[in-house]
Amino acid sequence: MPVKSYKMGPGTLTLGPVGTALDISCQITNAVLEPEFDADDDLPTLCGDTLPGEQKTSWKLTGTAIQDLADGGVVDWTWTNAGSTQPFSFTPSTAAGTAFTGSIVVRPLSVGGDVKTKPTSDFEFPVVGDPVMTTTP
Repeated sequence: MPVKSYKMGPGTLTLGPVGTALDISCQITNAVLEPEFDADDDLPTLCGDTLPGEQKTSWKLTGTAIQDLADGGVVDWTWTNAGSTQPFSFTPSTAAGTAFTGSIVVRPLSVGGDVKTKPTSDFEFPVVGDPVMTTTP
């Protein structure tokens, strides 16, 4: 198979229910849907068999957002919805045509930064269950 790749962006990242979702695509400088793997140790038995350790995959949506202190902006939305479970939709590249959807637990963004800069906030939202990948032909 020949090498294939895509260019990150332009894409989309929306938070919240369809119809009222907040599109934060223009506030995002970095976004990653990241798996984390956890595996228990195998358990050897007296007869020589081995009981395989349980393997689990969890997900998180991480990235960096340009802070926006406007009413209804990204900081306001994360503070208002802190601790709640909200749907998300992430399309790393609209040209590639693949989107990822699921639900996240919202954590509020940090506020502030260095004087005379445009502050950003790193975020990490745990994903509830497994995200769903949808590819359009």
